[in-house]
Amino acid sequence: MPGGDGGTTVVLLDADTVAGWRRSSPSLAQLHHARRDLRAEHPDVRVAVVADPSIKWALPEAEQDAFERDIVNRDVVCAPAGTSEGTDGWVRAVAARARANGDRVVVVTDRAVAGVPVARLRREGERFCFDLAGAREVEARGAPQWRRRRRG
Repeated sequence: MPGGDGGTTVVLLDADTVAGWRRSSPSLAQLHHARRDLRAEHPDVRVAVVADPSIKWALPEAEQDAFERDIVNRDVVCAPAGTSEGTDGWVRAVAARARANGDRVVVVTDRAVAGVPVARLRREGERFCFDLAGAREVEARGAPQWRRRRRG
């Protein structure tokens, strides 16, 4: 899937979303599985796994060292500490830089990223499927309002 102006398509894979997709807790093994399936389904795209560094502590203890190895091997890139506008702002900046290089950017996430089309993720049997061609921009909504319920 070539990019818009002759560039390539860059897929930003949100580690938090994919590792935790339809699970009660995230799994690095699931993230690796999904990334392999994405590369097999769309061999012509560049894949960048982006993450909030706090995901390490949500992973099972047995996977935390493997997550560190992924960072060292540049298989996962984490938002730097103190990033302006948090991880979401950092992902927007990564997307803007890729677009400035002439690439088409698609993100696989459960959040809206301003100006970046979001691709749907689904599973068919044991295989993850990514609808990159059908990626659409999603309107960002305001932050959710959390209210405490009164105990009666």
